[in-house]
Amino acid sequence: MTKKLSRTELKEKAQEVLMHGIAKQLGYFDPNDYAEAIPASQHEELHEVMRREADRVARLFGYEKAWSN
Repeated sequence: MTKKLSRTELKEKAQEVLMHGIAKQLGYFDPNDYAEAIPASQHEELHEVMRREADRVARLFGYEKAWSN
């Protein structure tokens, strides 16, 4: 039988799962996959903004920075 997780353990697990999702988006995001087109000239700028925002979330969770898959 699996032991019941504490609230802290649940919070840490939730943060891990969220950071994993962010890492997937940073690594595999393709602006062409979305209905609202983003000009090719801004793809690199978009990725820089995504990285900055992902790092901000990572710091809230106690990580130094976000990672990418």
